[in-house]
Amino acid sequence: MGAREPQGSMLEDWLARDGTILRASPLQDAALGLDPGAAAGRPWSLIYPLAARERLETLFALTGPWPQVLALELRCAGASTLPVTAVIERVEDPLAGPCLRLFKWPRGGMIDAVERLAEENEVIASILATSDDAGWCMEWAEPVDLSAPEQETIRQVFENGPRWRFCNEAMARLYRAPPSHDFNELPVHETFPRTPENEDFVRRLVRASFDVTASPSRDLRYDGVWIEVENDVRGHIRGNRLTRMWGTVRDVSKHARRAAVLRDEIEALEAVLTALPDAVLVIDRAGHLLRTNLAAEELLSLATDAYATRELGDYIELPLPLETLFEAAAGRLPGHPDRTWTVVPLRSETGGRAEMQARPLRLRETECLVLSLRLKRGPALAGAPAGRIARFRAER
Repeated sequence: MGAREPQGSMLEDWLARDGTILRASPLQDAALGLDPGAAAGRPWSLIYPLAARERLETLFALTGPWPQVLALELRCAGASTLPVTAVIERVEDPLAGPCLRLFKWPRGGMIDAVERLAEENEVIASILATSDDAGWCMEWAEPVDLSAPEQETIRQVFENGPRWRFCNEAMARLYRAPPSHDFNELPVHETFPRTPENEDFVRRLVRASFDVTASPSRDLRYDGVWIEVENDVRGHIRGNRLTRMWGTVRDVSKHARRAAVLRDEIEALEAVLTALPDAVLVIDRAGHLLRTNLAAEELLSLATDAYATRELGDYIELPLPLETLFEAAAGRLPGHPDRTWTVVPLRSETGGRAEMQARPLRLRETECLVLSLRLKRGPALAGAPAGRIARFRAER
């Protein structure tokens, strides 16, 4: 904007960066009790107290948004001050360079509400911008019609001109945005492409009326790496029209990888336990069956649907009380062989007796015993199909 003389119908002045009042309107001079033209060329301190000058100086380093709205006080020719609300633009003077152009109104009325809103917006924006949580807000050039069929609504979410309304620095760091680019200006589809996983994510949003917590999605970083993330999302909906949604996002890729490794390990351990030729049972102090393997199911003719009501004594005739068995197993000395007991399987289709060994185990804060049984005589079991690990009631 080129330089021009301030209008005489409002309180207006131009402030140069060197601390000089470049020009001021006649109405402002009169309102402050100054002679016409007395402020032009004088230091800011003529009409701006120290607190006002300090606030104004910070605006020269501000990159946006403009205009700014501030509550200020002006110093009158006497000892009094004039409270005003100022709308401030950044302008360019051909000689003085960058300047601040201030339009001012006496405090009171609607302009005060504008100033309060501007201050609240500044506070909220500062909190979001400096947060370590990746925060974002997305809006659409054309609102999404939530009354349309579900698949059509999903299509509109990706194709109705989505754009970033606000993303903080943590968001840019999470997605490895190019340092030379403003994340808010980058296309949404570059990090949130239309993939089957993200269509499922949007489907969950639609069914939850865009109010979800820790909802997973799969996003693409700018370094080409896919990341697993969790989103807390809220939507602004008016009359079945979605205009924007916002939330926070967390990278859970390392947790997803760790969970995948643990699932593989669990599957491998369950396969090994299932394939053991010896029968294995896990019991608690009350004798409840917690886990068994396939060999135990075959040896004891275990019925899966009866696990919740059955106990060890329903399947094995023990040579000593259960409490004594727990004490004997706990008293085993390291490096010494396990003690062996002979037990009678009560429901075995093969008959005979079995040799049993026991070792203590603490499972989720529950004292347990792991029992290993090997049949002493009888035909070998062969040809049985591979089975699953039978899981009984949860550890208590």
